[in-house]
Amino acid sequence: MRSLIAVVLAFATSTLYALSTALQALEARRTPRTTALRATLLVRLVRRPLWLAGTAAGAVAWPLQAAALAFGSVALVQPSLGFGLVVLLALGVFVLGERVGAREVGGVAAVAAAVGVLGWAAPAETGSFNGAGTWIVGAGVLLLAPVPLVLRRTGRIGGLATSVAAGVGWGWLGLVTALFDGALADRRFAWVAVWAAAVAVVSFGALLSEMTSLQTWPATRAIPIAFGLEMLLPAAVAPGLTRVAPPHPAAFGLGLALACAGAFLLGTSRAVAHAAVPLTEP
Repeated sequence: MRSLIAVVLAFATSTLYALSTALQALEARRTPRTTALRATLLVRLVRRPLWLAGTAAGAVAWPLQAAALAFGSVALVQPSLGFGLVVLLALGVFVLGERVGAREVGGVAAVAAAVGVLGWAAPAETGSFNGAGTWIVGAGVLLLAPVPLVLRRTGRIGGLATSVAAGVGWGWLGLVTALFDGALADRRFAWVAVWAAAVAVVSFGALLSEMTSLQTWPATRAIPIAFGLEMLLPAAVAPGLTRVAPPHPAAFGLGLALACAGAFLLGTSRAVAHAAVPLTEP
């Protein structure tokens, strides 16, 4: 029952994240590329009501994600965020009149099958992080913080680098959120503050990278990379960072592979891309 609640909350989370992506990307495409990976990009965007509406949707989504992680494991919740791609597909079909083909049907089936398999094969709960796991997540936050600056200084402001940075950032947010949940449950309020600050740091870098990727690259290329990493990275590494292992490792691997396939099929769909941003070519 807890796993089912986690999936339902993840679906609500992914719906809000999808709406957030669509609204924010619409405005990001309208900003000058000279603002790529600069704080001025967000300064420009924060003045636009549509972008703020998308940000509000994302802000509401994060507590729902934290609640989902309180009921289910990272290995189940993060791949379930792939439902966000299904929501974008629905927006493309019912709002924009896009057509559904074999790619879209296969993508939806793969995501649904992945969640079903992981509901059985993934750990029921994330469990407590081992000592090394906590340090690794913390070190990851410190490494991710300067990524936008490093990419800009090295001239890597193109879609591939920023899409990967966004996907890794949002994926790492899932691990940080799980640690935040654990600290809150144990009433270790000093650590609650530490992980809350880490959430802010990771979210800022991921958001800046995501807006730049959608500003500079076709959505059909940016979306599958960012979504795929967000779904799979935390689920893949969580068993090694926590004291809980998947009860059915082979099926767990199959579930992650299905989630990856679904992210690729839906992320490269023009119907999904048109729902995320009106123009799929920069």
